[in-house]
Amino acid sequence: MKTRFHLLTVAGSLLCGAACCAQAQFTSHCTAAERSFISAKMQRVHTSKAGTTFSPTGKVLSICINLQGKTITQMRYRYGVPGNVEFEQVASESDRMGIFTRSTSAHTGENIISFNKGSFHYYVTESMGQGSGVSLMVFNNGKRITDLFSGNNEGTDFVSLKDDFDFDEIKSPVLVKKAPVDPLD
Repeated sequence: MKTRFHLLTVAGSLLCGAACCAQAQFTSHCTAAERSFISAKMQRVHTSKAGTTFSPTGKVLSICINLQGKTITQMRYRYGVPGNVEFEQVASESDRMGIFTRSTSAHTGENIISFNKGSFHYYVTESMGQGSGVSLMVFNNGKRITDLFSGNNEGTDFVSLKDDFDFDEIKSPVLVKKAPVDPLD
């Protein structure tokens, strides 16, 4: 009886350990050669007089980077269902992505990564301070056409390297400090 209990305890520990490790894995479009700067499960934002609600899209947004020391040598935006990138934008020295940090209140702020594709402006914002979550907003000719949000739970809804990089001090040949041109509020 004691051996059977011991086997059940060991089996239970192994299952709990496997569940723990499975939760530590987060879906990302980044390759093994890249580091995931941000990966987030995106949800549609629905705003009405009754309040704000969210509905899952089944899609993941990933910002993938390559590093040489603390210098970001490459940044890629990828979006789509897991295992199928539907849209990719690569930052290059001739087509840099913008980075910007702003305060949104006394206790919150945002890091913003942006790029343009024709008349479309893409903004990936990550809340800082007492805020939490990743947003994707897309504007076409000044009109917001996409409004997505990850949710607030880091590790479940999104993962981030925000604590590893100060946007005011990032060094990169493929990034430029650039304020948003569209109203993100």
